[in-house]
Amino acid sequence: MKLKKLGLVIATVFAGAALVTLTGCSSNSSTDKDIITMKGDTIRVSDLYKEAKDFPSMPTTTLLQNLTFDKIFSKDFGKEVTDKDVAAQVKKIKSQYGEQFSSALQQQGLTEASFTPYMRTQMLEQAAIEHEIKATQYTDANLKKAWATYHPDVTAYVVAETSKDAATKALEAAKKDDAGKAAFEKTNAASKMTFNSTTTTVPAAVQTAAFKLKNGEFSDVIEATNSSTGSSSYYLVEMVKTSDKGTDMNKYKKELKAVIKSEKEQDSTYVAGVISKYLKKNNVTVKETAFSSLFSQFTATSSTSSSTK
Repeated sequence: MKLKKLGLVIATVFAGAALVTLTGCSSNSSTDKDIITMKGDTIRVSDLYKEAKDFPSMPTTTLLQNLTFDKIFSKDFGKEVTDKDVAAQVKKIKSQYGEQFSSALQQQGLTEASFTPYMRTQMLEQAAIEHEIKATQYTDANLKKAWATYHPDVTAYVVAETSKDAATKALEAAKKDDAGKAAFEKTNAASKMTFNSTTTTVPAAVQTAAFKLKNGEFSDVIEATNSSTGSSSYYLVEMVKTSDKGTDMNKYKKELKAVIKSEKEQDSTYVAGVISKYLKKNNVTVKETAFSSLFSQFTATSSTSSSTK
């Protein structure tokens, strides 16, 4: 099990970044030498050494990026991301993973001691992204686009089978007569759920089929492919209580904003553009030639994004 990252940047933007050793960085230079400068602050070789001791398994480039982000985002969002908030998030994640927490941290090159400052940096990044989304993305055009595909809550039995044959047999038995329907509902009581078009635990193909059903109707067998594993699962749905969103978009504005927020958070190009904005705002400059391309992916992604708008 891999520990889920709260922030989006490390997982998406920095993959494949060049690994530069500490020895190469410090060669022929004192520990006071500047690596990165920015408005009101500096990251020196000594700072990098300290970070490497706290996060010994992380690539040097990632250490420098995290140091930079922690400093620049703290200026704007340090008051929003309090020690209490970070401690609560750490406690929440630790509870979710239970006995697997330590092994999950180890897979990410972290320890329980280093996880708290790591989480703080991630939460600062998230605060910056959320602030930008709120300030720029909840436009009428974006809300109307989200409204076009939004479907409000429905309640249904959503049953997954491992094979098409098993799903077909289960569907035939359920549709045979009232007794078959009752048996299906009793057997699959735990699969009864309420969901809408923003629910991430129900595959898109299943949602599309479910939203077409009337109360009491069964779907055909639905094949859904897991994008991560490439494996297929086969679903059947019985609609219990459907719904109609009507024509008043404003009634669902909160939900539509959540749709927009989720889409932007998962858009690596958008996220990179947000990070680029803060790097420029803080005049972040790499002084050490060994790390000259440290933030180049942001510049390139930001330029591409601007040229395609």
